[in-house]
Amino acid sequence: MSLGALVERHAQLEKRGVGFYRGLATRFASHATAARLWREMSNTEASHFALLELAQDWIAMAGGASSAPTDALDAVAARMSEIEAAAEAVDTTLEAAVALTADWEEIELPRILELVPHLPGKAQGLVLAGMVAESPEHYRILAELAKATDVPAVVERAAALAERARTALG
Repeated sequence: MSLGALVERHAQLEKRGVGFYRGLATRFASHATAARLWREMSNTEASHFALLELAQDWIAMAGGASSAPTDALDAVAARMSEIEAAAEAVDTTLEAAVALTADWEEIELPRILELVPHLPGKAQGLVLAGMVAESPEHYRILAELAKATDVPAVVERAAALAERARTALG
């Protein structure tokens, strides 16, 4: 697959994140804090989508001829579908939805970190700055969501994600 097509596929996965978090915000609107935090997470996913769309332009300007592996992306997309289905299940509780949020984030960071080395310099810098460097704030919101909904295990998972992002930045 061409690098441009691969980045477009990643952008579409970010767009799915927008819908995933908006859906949770709507479904659990009666918990005002959780709904607000899921909307914030949705906005972050929208910015990731925009960054990857811009990265495609930089790839095209750099020649766009390179290719990148896609094997793991199919498994990620399948896992995202499982998480989405679980979130939409009638019996999914608020606490379970928060845990599914952590599941979602735990597959997103490795996916982006796997993509970055394949990007040309300018696009690589954009994605690192706009997605990886800002991710500790995104995970702070996840931890706040977990605290607001009394899901302490997700607080720990958010901290581990933030640490992984910081480590990736060097």
